[in-house]
Amino acid sequence: MMEPLSPKLVCPSCKGTRLVAGQFWEKQFRNFAPKGKVMWVGYSPLSFVCRDCGYLGICLSEKQRSELDTKLNES
Repeated sequence: MMEPLSPKLVCPSCKGTRLVAGQFWEKQFRNFAPKGKVMWVGYSPLSFVCRDCGYLGICLSEKQRSELDTKLNES
């Protein structure tokens, strides 16, 4: 099951809030791992589209963002 988009997320282009989660058919964005950090799997980003302006974007879920913060603060 796909993680939900954060309710805090707004479109970076128009600041709209009518965002719809989705996925790319051919996953060009495989996994994200911060540069300089050793991570076995990384994070699978969520993709979304803004219904107000059509902007396509990618982001991490709140859970993934929280885990990333924890890992980065461990160093």
